[in-house]
Amino acid sequence: MTTAHKVTTHTASRSVEESVQFATGVVRLAGGTVTEADKAAARRVARGVSTPEQELAAFRQELEL
Repeated sequence: MTTAHKVTTHTASRSVEESVQFATGVVRLAGGTVTEADKAAARRVARGVSTPEQELAAFRQELEL
């Protein structure tokens, strides 16, 4: 299993936001939609707070409600 790690530098924070903006643009170009919750999940993964697997599990659990 992948281990999450935290990133604390200002440059890394800017890179996280740039990555989220890029991914948002790609999804929209493909005809999809992006919610604020999607962006928040992407930030958590990019910063190492959670793993993609954890975010997918949370999303699946939300769908089951």
